[in-house]
Amino acid sequence: MKKAVLLVIAAAMLLGFSACRATKKIQQVIVKKDTVAVVDTPVLKVPTHEDTVRMANDVLANVEKKYISFNTFSAKIKVDYSNSKGRQPDFVANVRMLKDSVIWISLSNDIGIEGIRVLITKDSIKMLDKLANTYQVRPLSHIQELAQIPFTFSDLQNILVGNPIFFSKDSITSYSNSSNGYSILSYTTLFKNLLTIAADYSVTKSKLDDNDPTLNRTCDLIYNDYESKTGMFFSTQRQITISQRNKLEVQLRFKDYKFNEELTYPFSVPKKFKRI
Repeated sequence: MKKAVLLVIAAAMLLGFSACRATKKIQQVIVKKDTVAVVDTPVLKVPTHEDTVRMANDVLANVEKKYISFNTFSAKIKVDYSNSKGRQPDFVANVRMLKDSVIWISLSNDIGIEGIRVLITKDSIKMLDKLANTYQVRPLSHIQELAQIPFTFSDLQNILVGNPIFFSKDSITSYSNSSNGYSILSYTTLFKNLLTIAADYSVTKSKLDDNDPTLNRTCDLIYNDYESKTGMFFSTQRQITISQRNKLEVQLRFKDYKFNEELTYPFSVPKKFKRI
């Protein structure tokens, strides 16, 4: 379960944003019949790159108003996933976070038996395997190695609460809008990051495409069932699909979540546990 679960955790921490792009050029020529008079053709202003960036940033400014700011966060998440071998046993992840300090994760089966406990800080990952009586300590870069993506600690926190990552305002290349919302494309060092944003400025869909064609990585993420019962605009249903050589699909259902309550992060290693 260890590597599979860590991969799922890393996969669940991939957030980008996808959308459909639409560009239209409209030209109209009006010629009056039976006359030699020349009628001027309306000239439509073609948006410049500066216009595109300005409109995109106006949208993003409204998206940022819905970013989740927190001191602590806790959630109970039902996780279903499948990989190249088919559907795997689902599990429950209990997550607790102290902003910029600790991410605590407990993984259990459906009847509540805890199998894995993880403690992530800014510089390390510690994991207890309660079924094998082992524990291990790895640098934070271990998640980066699993996912092959340079996550920072802040990225991991933002992913879990649903804030977008890997999007650069400084590298916007296209923008479009419709009655349903907006789409904005950004190029970062690693990814093409395409955002789909609803008319109410909530992020609804995501797509990250690797800039390195030899890796051929892509990640799609869908955010559903937003609610704001806690005062935070929060997506309670998320679907993640990661494709490279193999395909991994993850569904996250947030059964319960709370912000800014006092939390504990218990993590002690029993004497009988063997370090690996």
